[in-house]
Amino acid sequence: MSPPLVTAVVVNWNGADVLPECLESLFAQTWPRLEVILVDNGSQDGSARAAAARWGPRLAVIENAGNEGFARGNNQALQVARGEWVFLLNNDAVADPGAVEALMAAARQRPEAGMLACRVVNYDQPHYFDSVGLLFYPDGVCRSRGWEEKDLGQYDRAEAVLCPNGCAAAYRRDMLDEVGHFDESYFAYLEDLDLGLRAQLRGWGCWYVPEARVRHRKSFTAGTHSRLKAYLVERNRIWTAVKVLPPFLLLVSPLFTANRYLLQAYAAITRQGLAGKFARQFTFLGVVGVLLKAYLAAIPGLPRALRERRRLREAMRLDTRACYDLISRYKLDAIELALK
Repeated sequence: MSPPLVTAVVVNWNGADVLPECLESLFAQTWPRLEVILVDNGSQDGSARAAAARWGPRLAVIENAGNEGFARGNNQALQVARGEWVFLLNNDAVADPGAVEALMAAARQRPEAGMLACRVVNYDQPHYFDSVGLLFYPDGVCRSRGWEEKDLGQYDRAEAVLCPNGCAAAYRRDMLDEVGHFDESYFAYLEDLDLGLRAQLRGWGCWYVPEARVRHRKSFTAGTHSRLKAYLVERNRIWTAVKVLPPFLLLVSPLFTANRYLLQAYAAITRQGLAGKFARQFTFLGVVGVLLKAYLAAIPGLPRALRERRRLREAMRLDTRACYDLISRYKLDAIELALK
C-alpha cells in the first residue's frame, strides 16, 4: 500500500522573520507524500509573496485580504486539503525532518486516534518543553502539559493525552469530517482545545508521539502577555465551557473561575507565574477592563454555543461518567495554572 498523503498547513500573518525556516522544515520532511498549504492573513511584510516565489508550485498559497484569524485560516486550508491526515504547524515553529514520518508511524498503530500531539520544545532552549498535549481546567481554559519543564526524560513515552496544542498537531481527515472543523468565532486561542474536546466526546482519542519533535517560538505573533491574547482566551473559554462541560460541572464552573481569579490575583501581587508577568505591564484597572470586555463579547455568542451544545450531546458517544473521568484524568490544577 502506498503511504497516505499528508497535508501540512501553515497560517501566516506578517511572519517574514520566521516563515522561511518553518516552510524549509516542511519541505525537508522525510515523509514521501506531503502537500504544503500556506494561508496568508493579509500580511504586509511580503512574507507570503517571498514564500510563493521561493517554492513555486510546490507550495499552495491561499491569500486573504485581511487577518481572518487562526481558526478560519486553517479551515480554509482544510476545505481544499487532499490528505488523509492534516498536519498543522505554526509559522513560528520548526519541525524536525522526521516529525511527519513519526506521526504517521503512530497513526498506523493507533487507528482509534483522531488526533496526534507532537513533542514541542522551546525554540531557543530545546531542553525545556513548550507542550506535550493540553491539560484542562474545569471552567473552559487550558494550558500546555509539560510547559516550561526541563527535559529529564519524563515525556519520552508515547501515551494517550487529551488533545494536541494547535501549534503542531495532526488530525485524521475522517475525524474532522465527523466532528467538524475549528470554531471560526474563536478567531484565535483555545480553538484547538474546543476541537479536541468535541472529538473526545465523539469517541476519538489523542496520542502523544515523542519522536515527532518541533521547536516553537512561544506567542511570536500576538505576544505572551498581550491584552488581545488575554481577551480572546477569556472570551473563548466561556464558549468552550458552555459547549462541552457536563451539566453539573457547567453549573458550578463559576466557582472554579472564582478560585482561579483569586489565585491569579495572588500571583499578580507576588509577581509569580504569567499573572505576575502580566501585572508588570498592565494596571489592575487594565486587567479588569480586559475581563469585562471578554464577558461582554461572550454574551452574544451564548445562544450559538448552546445550540452547538445540544448538537454535540445528541451525537456524543461518552456517557456522563465517562465525561467526568476524561476531565479528571487531564485536569489542570488551579495552583499550577496560576503560579507556574
